[in-house]
Amino acid sequence: MGQSSVVSHPKLLDATADRFRRTFGDAATRTEATVPLEAAPGVRHESLRARLESRTPFELLRGNPSDAVERRLLRLRCSPEVIRSAMGSGPALEGRFDSGRIGLERIIGRNELLAVRYLDAGRVAGSAVARVVIRSSSGAVLGYGTGSMISPSLIMTNNHVLDSTSRAENAVVEFNYQLGLDGREMSAVRFRLRPDLFFTTSPAEELDLTIVAVSDVADMSFNTQLSTFGFNPLSATEGEILAGESVTVIQHPGGDLKQIALRENRVLRFPNTGDSFLYYETDTTPGSSGAPVFNDQWEVVALHHSGFPERDSHGRILTTEGQLWREEMGDERIHWIANEGIRVVAIREHLSGLGGLTSAQGALRDAALNPQPIPLVSEPEKHPIQVSLPGTVLPASPVRSATEATATWTIPLNVSVTLGPPTGGATCDLSPIVAPISTPTSPSLLVLGPSDEPDDADFEAAKKIFEEARSRPYYDATADSADRTAFYSDISSTLSPSQLFDALSELVQSTHTKTLGYKPAVHLYPWVDLQPNLKIRSIYSSQMFEPIEFIARDLEVARLRRELLSRFRSSEAAGNPALEAAFKESLEAALPYNCEHVVPQSWFRKRQPMKGDLHHLFACESKCNSFRSNTPYFDFTDFREAIRSDCGKSETNKFEPNAGKGAVARATLYFLLRYPGEINTTASEYTPDRIQTLLQWHQDHPVTEYERHRNQVIFAVQGNRNPLIDQPDWVQHIEFSEGLA
Repeated sequence: MGQSSVVSHPKLLDATADRFRRTFGDAATRTEATVPLEAAPGVRHESLRARLESRTPFELLRGNPSDAVERRLLRLRCSPEVIRSAMGSGPALEGRFDSGRIGLERIIGRNELLAVRYLDAGRVAGSAVARVVIRSSSGAVLGYGTGSMISPSLIMTNNHVLDSTSRAENAVVEFNYQLGLDGREMSAVRFRLRPDLFFTTSPAEELDLTIVAVSDVADMSFNTQLSTFGFNPLSATEGEILAGESVTVIQHPGGDLKQIALRENRVLRFPNTGDSFLYYETDTTPGSSGAPVFNDQWEVVALHHSGFPERDSHGRILTTEGQLWREEMGDERIHWIANEGIRVVAIREHLSGLGGLTSAQGALRDAALNPQPIPLVSEPEKHPIQVSLPGTVLPASPVRSATEATATWTIPLNVSVTLGPPTGGATCDLSPIVAPISTPTSPSLLVLGPSDEPDDADFEAAKKIFEEARSRPYYDATADSADRTAFYSDISSTLSPSQLFDALSELVQSTHTKTLGYKPAVHLYPWVDLQPNLKIRSIYSSQMFEPIEFIARDLEVARLRRELLSRFRSSEAAGNPALEAAFKESLEAALPYNCEHVVPQSWFRKRQPMKGDLHHLFACESKCNSFRSNTPYFDFTDFREAIRSDCGKSETNKFEPNAGKGAVARATLYFLLRYPGEINTTASEYTPDRIQTLLQWHQDHPVTEYERHRNQVIFAVQGNRNPLIDQPDWVQHIEFSEGLA
């Protein structure tokens, strides 16, 4: 629901209440206590749930219409003898299931054992779910919702989240707003909505549905395609669910990180033909408005839009503790006894009935109604590998048959290796049905060789370097002064700003005599980036870390990369150089080191010597690294009022760090000198006005002993120096715009 609370939409809540009462009756929705609940806490009427809990899974299934059970079993690809037995028209089957039940407990979810690929397919389905950020015309955040891609171009949410084209024009959707495998927040990818291309809605008190087009390319991330995140098709229109089965809701509750509600969401009533709504129980607060509701095969069966709260005999809303609810308590205190979702069949009817569409709008609508078919894999091949990666053209993902064993690693890329048929098989295919994933387009250049990946020997070397650091001088000012004088001895003080830029540029290029591989665990953490207290301080957040901790983290990341790359190279897909390059790139994006390039790698296409140049590499925990992404630096006027966690503030193509401004400014200016022309003048990188921000940060945040230590050590390793650290007064006399392409 986010901040677009259902409780704040009385028409929606009243419409939901009317439908719910007609379906289940008043007795299922209110308490029978005649005394005030404040005086009698715990006196609750749970007749609806009690009716469910009193029945066995087999009885629940039998309570569905027989033709509905048959359609459901057919959709699950159960064998004819299983269907006949379940319908009572055939002999009971013997085996590991009770006679006559044929695994029906599994079908309606009361036996919680599921194939492990349920998780893998859920990861695929969840990648297409995004947070909807509702904004005013000035960009102020008004609230949040959830949306799910239903085609390569269209996202679905609620009308009470996006009720008009003007609201959609201001809103954005954010994918990957979630925790990664390492428990840290991933870098969200933001897309603008395009209601000018497609927009349809149904009022909150009716279907409460909005479907709108999304931009093809991300708003802030370099060349990230919308197709990277796939979509969940609206294909489940018959035999998709039965009463008693569990549903799963992937959501952004309260606008928070992506979460999932598993297993304790049972369908309360079988949806008859013509029903537009599905009802399912919940033991938690209501899911985010606009969240997709999935069955166990990861098919979308409904669009979540509203919960129904428990009420007393006077119609007053109750809290989870049985008290009378007050608005200031917030929606999370309400005792929601059921959820209501809009069925896929009703959503398809709405789309099919749209009139007055242009040919382009009709094509977008038809893509949602008729997703491209996915071929079935009938015979497993020898180690075929399927990779869904940014920057690679690949065939559509196949639906894997019940006769195949599939191992999937999700990083968030999906690598599925078919190993061949198992020795036995389930009577029914209860495995997830994988939704189609549309594929990205053009491969991008990646320079990542074996020498870039640290190994166990590097770990031992890094520990040795750090131990030696404890007994060596942190910074030798006398020696550094002599080196500095000699280094700039040929630079004249009478040069013009352009001439000074050229002279310093030639100097730092010609003296850069050694190119280092990109191994921050060895080259950066154990000595170069240490603070005077011999700890590591993250450049953007100022959070302190033990060097060994950062070294160990990067070595573990490297180990995982090597393991996954080895698996890739054992497959037939490894013969495709473009696929391997894209695979390596996705590994690097999904498993990053805790190291920040102040000039983002995408700007110089990850080439050497820029990638390993220590002058612009800084230790930075991955959450801040991801938060900054490849956004150029900016100085916000309201920064202190809008600081984001410890990392800084980020908006469209603008990032201001919470710390390290002087150091990153001088490192970026060094990059302009050392690599003129590598930073261009597009809005996505650096423009002359952004250089003024760097110059101001240089002035406001003077050179520190930490930077002098770094400069001295890097000079000994690479052979060149950063003139902005050595000669801070020269900065105002250098024409840095000469370094832009």
